[in-house]
Order: sequence, then C-alpha cells, then structure tokens
Amino acid sequence: MMSPDTPFGIDLGTTHSCIAYLDEAGKPVIAQSAIGEDTTPSVVYFEAAGKATVGTAARDAALLAPHLVAQLTKRMMGRRKTAGTYHGKEYAPEEISALILTELARAAREGTGLTVRDVVITVPAYFGVAEKEATRRAGEIAGLTVLDVLAEPVAAALHYQAVTGGEGTRHALVCDLGGGTYDTTVIRIEGDDIRVVCTDGDAALGGADFDARVRDHLLAVFAEQHPRLDPTADEPFMQDLQTTAEQLKKELSRAQSRRTDLRFAGAVARVELTREKLEELTADLLDRMVEITARTVELARRKGIDRFDEVLLVGGMSKMPAVSARITDRLGLHPRHHEPDLAVAKGAALFALLNRARSGPAEDVADRLNLPPEEVRSLAAKKVTTVLPRAFGVKAVDPRDPLAMTNPLAARKMIAHLLPANTPLPADSGPYPFGVATDNQRMVEIEVWEQTSPHESEELADNALIGRGLLRNLPPRPAGSPFEVTFFMSETGKLTVRAEEPSSGAQVRFDLQIGGMDQAAVAAARAGIARHTVRG
Repeated sequence: MMSPDTPFGIDLGTTHSCIAYLDEAGKPVIAQSAIGEDTTPSVVYFEAAGKATVGTAARDAALLAPHLVAQLTKRMMGRRKTAGTYHGKEYAPEEISALILTELARAAREGTGLTVRDVVITVPAYFGVAEKEATRRAGEIAGLTVLDVLAEPVAAALHYQAVTGGEGTRHALVCDLGGGTYDTTVIRIEGDDIRVVCTDGDAALGGADFDARVRDHLLAVFAEQHPRLDPTADEPFMQDLQTTAEQLKKELSRAQSRRTDLRFAGAVARVELTREKLEELTADLLDRMVEITARTVELARRKGIDRFDEVLLVGGMSKMPAVSARITDRLGLHPRHHEPDLAVAKGAALFALLNRARSGPAEDVADRLNLPPEEVRSLAAKKVTTVLPRAFGVKAVDPRDPLAMTNPLAARKMIAHLLPANTPLPADSGPYPFGVATDNQRMVEIEVWEQTSPHESEELADNALIGRGLLRNLPPRPAGSPFEVTFFMSETGKLTVRAEEPSSGAQVRFDLQIGGMDQAAVAAARAGIARHTVRG
C-alpha cells in the first residue's frame, strides 16, 4: 500500500490537465478524473455563487451558458489580473487555475486513497518568471504545497529516460505542442544527469490557435451558404462551433475527411473538412512551429550538438500528422510520439519523488513512502539541470546616445542583459558596472526586465518590466560615477538582485517581487477558494 505522503506531479495545461503519482514499484501512473478519464479539460463552470464544476461537465455546460465558463486560463497566468467575473465575483487567473487544481487533487484523493498535498506543477519551458510565480500561487491557493515548478519538456525527458534507460550520452530534442504553447528543448542525458542545453518557444502557439482557424473556416462556410444570417452574436451557437471545430481537428488526425452540419435559426450548412484543407488553414502556424524548432536546432549546433538520438513529440496537438511531417520535411528530423498526453504529468511525478528522495537517508524516505530503498537511491542520484529560457537585465541610459552626458533623462533607454537566455542554472552574473546618470545623484532605481521577444534585444519594446528596487544613500559624486549590479538566479528560478556603490558600501539586495498577488492576497484567495464547492 502506498504511503499517504506520496508526492504528485501535475500537468496544468491550457486545454487539458493531468495528475500522476508513483506506485509501489516506483512506476509513474495517472490518477484518473472523477469520470475515469486520464486527462481533465481545464474548464471551470460557475453554476452558482461559490459552486464550480471542473472538467468535461464544465466544457459541456459551455454550450448552454458560455458566459459562466472560464477557459484557456493558462494563457492569462502572470499577464492579467482578472480572468473573468462570475455571479458578481471577479476571479484572478490564479484562482481559476486553483479550482482546476482543487478538482484534480480531489479526484486523485478519492481514486487512490492518498493525501494529495505535496506537488510539482509543470509549466511551458518558455514561461517567464511572472507566469511561473502565478502558477506557484495557484497551487498555494488550492491548498497544495508546491515543491517546485518544472519545465514541461524536462518532465517529458525525465519520463523518457526512466522508461528507456540507455547507456552513454544521448541528446534528445523535445518538441512540446500543447493546447496553448509550443516549446522546443534540447536535453543531454548522461547516466543520472539530465541537463537542458537550450530552449526556445512561443507562449501563444498551441492547439487553441488551430481550433480558431477551423472555427473561422466553418463560420465562413456558413456565411457563404446563408449570407443573410449572422450567428456571431449568438453565444450558444459560437460555443457549439468552437466545440465542433476542436472535435473535427482531432478526428482529422485519424481520418482524411469529416463532415458536419451547422444549424442556426432553422438554417443548416453542411460542411466537409479534409486533412489537406486543415493543413492549408494552419500553414502559418505550422511554419511558426518549424521556425522555432529550426532556431533551437541551430543553437544546439553552435553548442556542439549536431545530431539527436531522439526527437520526441509531446503535447496533445503534436498528434496532428502535419506536425511530424513538417519537422521531417523541413528539418530532416524523424520525431516520434512519447505518450503525448501523459508524459509530462508522469515526469513531474518522478521529479516530485526525486525531490523527496533527497530529503533524508534513503532508508528513512523509503520507509515513509513505502518504496524499495534501491528505488529511492536511484531517484536521489538523478540530477536535473535547467537553463534560463529568457534573458534578464536592467534598464539603463544608452551610452552611445549623444544626450547621455548632457541630458540623460531625454537620452535613449536600453536593456543591458546581465543573464543571457539559455544560461545554465544556478546562474551568477557577477558584478556588472553602471554609472549614475547625473551629478550628485543620491538614489538609483534598479528596474529588472525580462526578454519577451524571440531574440535577445536591447529595445524596451522587446522586454517587460518585472520588478524594481532602490539603491539609496549614494555619496554626492559626478555623473558617471560607478555602481555595480549583480543577478543571481537559483536552480528553481528565484532571482536575487544586488546593487552596490563600492566607495560608500551603500547597497540594496532584494529577492525579486513579481507583480500580481502578494502573500496577503494569496491567503485571502485561498480562503475564498476553500469555501467553494468543487466537483468534476
């Protein structure tokens, strides 16, 4: 019998979520939903104040009451303060995600008899610090102890390594096309060492975008057959159209063509969609996917990796035949699927137990988890090293601008990146020299920015402000007098910033406070979500 202390791995997805744990033999298994499914739609239906339904029933309810349904919330994490208002209450994206996590934990608890408390939650590799922190907060609001937030491709690679074993050094390219994001990650596997070499991705490219193309096509065909009717203002029709589009897309992964009837105001439009037409409608999305993959392959080549032992496809959207075909045709790679819907959750469960295996002597941990000691030792020996998905820097006056010395407030501002993208973690930038902008300047505001564009750029528009701190009590000195800034990012992605004026010793050190909920807000949200009745 499994120990109630067993940790869980959760794939909190844009369109579907999944939860897994390790059984008595140390094998990752899925804890099924309340209705016996491996994955749960990431959809919440607010049927009444303080009463929420999560999963398949919530998705079905969207056909009748779309204004009471929250979907695609993952795309809002760390980016928006409000996900929607339901029954007069405003919900943050973290709270919607917490309701999904609550249902996953409830179903797993009832299905396994285990306590679901300690978890590892996965995120896209290309998620920034704000999105990661929002995900961690969602877990806390759901009443869970979040051991770590793990990149999805790393979780998939960890599961792959556990399943296949293998000798020597191997390199895997993991292509993760899920419901809302696309990530490409190159991973070196050498014995118990799993090391991320480089990563790239697009946080706004996923199955939802493919669904939208099919939906728009169906709507265009309806309009062509019935030009006097406009169903776009009818929410139930549009929600039904969205569901039909997603279903047709999935069926075309197995069939060459499918037919459907669209009904509105007594009119019927008969539509046939072929696999070829689907690929035509989504050609630019597939091209973006290939472009990102090609960038990653080229970066890996510059790091000395010119071939891959495995190219793994994970994520539900990767099952579209055109995905693997494009990668093969354009890049000469030969990908294969590796449990597209489940690998990430299973890998997260392995990582969760890996985390626990390092918490004490193998025998004690094995006894606590009711696992063989050799299994605990094997997990504790594994080491997972990741990289920064994006560059981090500070805003500064561009010294090349002629106004920098005469009118620095009017001079061009730029981002000086102290930690480049794909820097291995933990990372320490070392002291980076800057100068005060004006004579007798007594204080400097340190603004921390994160890269948002596909390529590192010093332009403000290609970066986002994520935090700030003040270096105070500077001695009165001429413009250009030096001070230093140092960035340190831990293995778990926590960024610490230190600024110091060397002559006076004035310094500021702060663990970067990401925008969004503070701890008081998290506590209040946790209490509020705990009062909700949640069912699947």
